[in-house]
Amino acid sequence: MDHIPREFISLLLDKVDLVDLISARLPIKKKSANNFFACCPFHNEKTPSFSVNQAKQFYYCFGCGEHGNAIDFLMKYDHLGFVETIETLARQVGLEVPRTQHQEDKQDTTAPLYAITAEAAAFYQAQLKKSPRAIDYLKQRGLSGTIAKQFGLGYAPAQWEQLLQQFGDTAQNKQKLLQAGLTIKKEDGGYYDRFRDRIMFPIHDRRGRIIGFGGRIIDQGEPKYLNSPETPIFQKGQELYGLYQSLQANRKLNRLLVVEGYMDVIALFQHGINYAVATLGTATTPHHLHQLLRYTNEIIFCFDGDEAGRRAAWRAFEVVLPMMHDELQIKFMFLPEGDDPDTLVAREGKERFEEQLSKALTFTNFFFHHQLQQADLSSMDGRARFTAQALVYIKQLAPGVLQEMLLDELAKKARITAEQLKQQTGHTQSVSAKRIANGRQIKSQTTTPLRLALILLVQHPELAHHISEPLPELSLPAYPFFIKLIEICRQHPHLTTGGLLEFWREQKEEKLLAKLASWELVIPETGVKEEFLGAIRGLTRSAHDQVIQRMLAKAAQQGLSDEEKSQLTQLIADK
Repeated sequence: MDHIPREFISLLLDKVDLVDLISARLPIKKKSANNFFACCPFHNEKTPSFSVNQAKQFYYCFGCGEHGNAIDFLMKYDHLGFVETIETLARQVGLEVPRTQHQEDKQDTTAPLYAITAEAAAFYQAQLKKSPRAIDYLKQRGLSGTIAKQFGLGYAPAQWEQLLQQFGDTAQNKQKLLQAGLTIKKEDGGYYDRFRDRIMFPIHDRRGRIIGFGGRIIDQGEPKYLNSPETPIFQKGQELYGLYQSLQANRKLNRLLVVEGYMDVIALFQHGINYAVATLGTATTPHHLHQLLRYTNEIIFCFDGDEAGRRAAWRAFEVVLPMMHDELQIKFMFLPEGDDPDTLVAREGKERFEEQLSKALTFTNFFFHHQLQQADLSSMDGRARFTAQALVYIKQLAPGVLQEMLLDELAKKARITAEQLKQQTGHTQSVSAKRIANGRQIKSQTTTPLRLALILLVQHPELAHHISEPLPELSLPAYPFFIKLIEICRQHPHLTTGGLLEFWREQKEEKLLAKLASWELVIPETGVKEEFLGAIRGLTRSAHDQVIQRMLAKAAQQGLSDEEKSQLTQLIADK
């Protein structure tokens, strides 16, 4: 994102109409001059609550809270990265994305690596057709030729330099093979193939490009699985095997199943469970979870039922916890002893396997199951220790229905009142009370001048041009942010709400801006300008009051000069 000029992004958002973009993908109905409604594509609903404002170039779902501009919509709806989205929108409106030198340098270094991994994948696939032994192995594992083709499976010959001889004809090509992790450098300066006598599993990124490989040994030997090393195009802690195939197979992913191995993913796909992914020899990372949450709100983690599997599940739980919210469903499935997903689905079939998925432990059930294994609830001391340990995790959740439910359940098990626990979390109001307090619809008379000015400015950036007097100096937490908003709105006369949000993408203020953009003010459209200027006058009065309070405090502590006394008298008279 940093390497695409901001001026181009602003120009692009000016040329793209959000209503046209969304209506090409969803049935959308006009409700008023600028407002359109549709059923939200990001959660299941029967009554339309997905609002699109043409003037603001901003969408908001009253059901699930999804929001944003044209870039956000295309990223979420078409499962694209930021740069891919910019390129797609630019093509639609006939613009060419400008390339900075940094981007061109980066492309020059990675493009050859994508090319060499694609060539290597084709080479391995051709070698598989020539190896009856490798084909027999796949048949023994229950894989069909169709599924092997879908996942691009191949075979790395047992020779030490066959790939090298095929593609390493020049010093430059030898270097490409090394950079892509396909060869290893000898101490004497030569090279040899990294993968030998292995079934090869190409690893794709979300765009379908091959970024690395996993190799499974056919006979006995160590390591059983060998992955590509970290390269400029492959970081195993960030990639998920099978995600590309899952996205290809499902226009909308209702859920994703996270398993441990390549063969598990492929076997599940072969049996019609085409929403499985696997981590690449690592525990689940926050980056993995962020990727998954781009596509679905239901994730099922599948682990072995032994102690090691339980420990791995708890590590996944700890990664999920800081990102957990009320709309997210996380479940944990534990396999019978001796089974992997591929053996279980082969024996039970799709229907029975999905029955097992439906019985997976929920986030809350798994949490208490894990905590109770280490607890003694028969004694007061044991219950106190259990409560303290559970609260460490519950406090990490954002206030909401889920946190309240966990506190209520913890209270029952610890034999104390839920109110006592809620006081310890710092959230004494009920969720319903908070929703009333934090409701999205407010009247201008019931909010502070700064808050009102912020809401109106974000929703009507053109208001910045109506401020004729210099803004006062004011000591309030959000005031510097407001001043910055004014500057940007003045610099870009035709800015919309959607365009304004783009200036804070991936910055800490992004969520605040989105919240301000979605507030409903009970103000007629004709009164917006006067309300805004009234809020500015309120800010001026607040600044005036702050000066008076500072001078009064000084008068009480050390006294005022005759000039300061005269100034204070005049300030009070002006007020």
